[in-house]
Amino acid sequence: MISYLTAALLAAIGLAQLSTARRRPRHLVTFFFSMALSLTISAEPTLQVIGIEYQLPCRLVTNMLQMLAVRELMKLARSTRSPEPRTPWWPLVLCWAVMLSSSLDFADLYGVQEMQVFQWRPSVLLYQLALTGYPIGCLAVFMVSLARNASTRPAGTFRTGLHVIVVAAAATIGWGLFSGLPSFTFAVTGFGVAEFLPVSRNIGLVAMTLWVVGALLTAWDGVARTVRTWRGIRAVTPLWKALVAAQPQIELPARHDLEFTLYRRLIEIRDGLLALRTHVPPQVQDWLHSPVDGPTRAAAELAAAMVMRDAGRSWPQQPSGHAGEAPSVEAETAWLGAVSSAFTRSPVVREVRRLAQLDAV
Repeated sequence: MISYLTAALLAAIGLAQLSTARRRPRHLVTFFFSMALSLTISAEPTLQVIGIEYQLPCRLVTNMLQMLAVRELMKLARSTRSPEPRTPWWPLVLCWAVMLSSSLDFADLYGVQEMQVFQWRPSVLLYQLALTGYPIGCLAVFMVSLARNASTRPAGTFRTGLHVIVVAAAATIGWGLFSGLPSFTFAVTGFGVAEFLPVSRNIGLVAMTLWVVGALLTAWDGVARTVRTWRGIRAVTPLWKALVAAQPQIELPARHDLEFTLYRRLIEIRDGLLALRTHVPPQVQDWLHSPVDGPTRAAAELAAAMVMRDAGRSWPQQPSGHAGEAPSVEAETAWLGAVSSAFTRSPVVREVRRLAQLDAV
């Protein structure tokens, strides 16, 4: 059951990466899905259902998926370079071929006799060396690259997650040395198959748990950014809709990306506000009977400008109201979100709109 839960978490993280990453995170997604599938196939309930005659093919597929996963980790580390170095497939395919041909040689003995009976068989040793050597090399490259990257990051959840992933990679190397070389493990520890399998599974689960924790910590920033972006879009949408309805020419081409959608709407709102500045009546200041905050004043000016634009009236001298200039996207979103809220909800804005309509008649 723990294997299934861990696999489900890995798959969920992979899906989260697909939905939150700015660029298609093919390396991470392949890693998480490969590990999730390998854990599902190698889980004890799965092996019991499949039967002893198919356990060797399941082990082979599981090992191949794990090797594919660590290759994607190495590619992820190498992708930080520009241009990204090409990672050849032939070493992995060669290891897979060695493992497949070796497994055919000892298939008749697997599950029938104790491992100690044929642990020094050349095909068994070739299988173990191919299974262990390639992933350890990939993980070593990954660990060095990630440790360097983590040292350049500011303190926070993301950097902590990177450090946990480095520890997870080290734990995975230990797991590979213990589980991928059982012939040597049996010789050193004196374990039998009955003692070896539970220990191997537990070490693997510890390593996978570290991967999950590290991935959750590093993904947290992306999830939080997505939530902030979504909330920002919701905040400015009423104002955006009103401006686009009044001036359809300001609408830019759409794209299915949350952050791009937010940036696009901020730009369109600013374009709409600039286009309406000459329609703001000078007397709008007199219609504000009591002091109001900046967003409410800007919303009142906009409401009056939209009325006067429909009436065909404009003033060459733009009023000197607060333009709400913001030093960052976050501050701009907060400012325009407040203007949007006042534009749709403030009684002051409704009163200014009514007075503008009376003046325009």
